[in-house]
Amino acid sequence: MMRLTVVGCAPAWTRRVGRASSCYLVEHDDGAVVLDMGQGSFSELAQYRDVRRIDGVLISHLHADHLVDLVPLRHFVKYEAPETLIRLHGPLELRRRFDAFQAQPDFLQVLPGDPLAPDDFELAGLSVEAGLVTHIPHSFAFRLGPRDGSGPGLVYSGDCAEPRDLLPLVRTGDTLLSEAAFGAGQPAEVHMTAEQAAWAAAETGAARLILTHILDGNDEPAARDAAARTYDGELLLAQPGLVVEVGDQ
Repeated sequence: MMRLTVVGCAPAWTRRVGRASSCYLVEHDDGAVVLDMGQGSFSELAQYRDVRRIDGVLISHLHADHLVDLVPLRHFVKYEAPETLIRLHGPLELRRRFDAFQAQPDFLQVLPGDPLAPDDFELAGLSVEAGLVTHIPHSFAFRLGPRDGSGPGLVYSGDCAEPRDLLPLVRTGDTLLSEAAFGAGQPAEVHMTAEQAAWAAAETGAARLILTHILDGNDEPAARDAAARTYDGELLLAQPGLVVEVGDQ
């Protein structure tokens, strides 16, 4: 069984205290994978797990609210915990972008790992399936599950404007952690509404839907109600500190 902890669920900005941007901790047996590291997430993550015991980080796409706290993570590993091995997998341009941002070649060298492609690989004792989604170029969603393929998995949408992109990843009984930035609003480019996320969950037979990344100006209970009109499974709103046992539906 996997355990999901919501470290941060805010979008690109928030005025709510204690809300880091996108970051989700997935633990399985002794292994741990972090999905995205938006602003404020590094210090929040330390509340839930010793950073030295993180095995890998997956970055869904090249927007700051999903990756900027790789900077403190890198500094921590380089200067305080050089014996720590954390593998980093992200879009092809990730490392070059940080080299330019920090004006330092090989800035993320202490976090080794291959660039993402639409493929399957193993990380921290889990099977990871990466799939391209509609957002900015080279944006990915992920499915994490047991290596032997048994039992339900966790699908994280990253940022995704097209719910159909998630259908190949989500299997019956999975938990879908999906962005719903526009909440109960109308569909638009770049992000999804709660209803669109609910459609993907219903279409695939997901056992649980967790709505996340909802913009400050959008009412979260209204987003949940909009999703409930399309999806009749377990429905949750992501909140910092929310813990979900994947496989415990």
